[in-house]
Amino acid sequence: MVTFDLDGVLCRPPFGINPGKGQHKRRDGEGHRNLLWMTERWRYLGRKPMPGAVEGFRQIAGTFECHVVTARAEVARGLTEHWFERHFGTVPPLHMRPHWREKSAQFKARRVVELGAVAHFEDDPHTARWLAELLPAVFLVDWPRNRWLDGDHLHRVARLAEAAPELERLRQAHPSTG
Repeated sequence: MVTFDLDGVLCRPPFGINPGKGQHKRRDGEGHRNLLWMTERWRYLGRKPMPGAVEGFRQIAGTFECHVVTARAEVARGLTEHWFERHFGTVPPLHMRPHWREKSAQFKARRVVELGAVAHFEDDPHTARWLAELLPAVFLVDWPRNRWLDGDHLHRVARLAEAAPELERLRQAHPSTG
């Protein structure tokens, strides 16, 4: 199984700007209820897919079971499902954060392990670094604010389809992952 973050990976971020450097974030502690959490339902209206995301996702889904693990609030499920139907023509299994008390990276780390993913696509360097400790491969979508990160199990890609050779290697090494 392969998992995907949504915003900054499949869906363009607000104003096309990837917001965070992911430096100095902590793994422990609780999340915070803030204005962003309370406006989850509406923040994603009118956004387009990332360049190459639809084609890349379809290509990968032809070989692997694909799930989306997003820190978007569960309250945004209806709009998110509609967005996928409109832009991708299908709604993949969606795993959305149930509560603000669990930080975004905490939720993703917990969920990808529970799902048994062998690879994950991410844009946030803090989350990508953590997941690279847990998974055989993390594909970091190349944004200016995450270019400082490198490390074992991390593969930088501009478009999802660029991950195909490494995903094929993973499929051969882990035949039950499809």
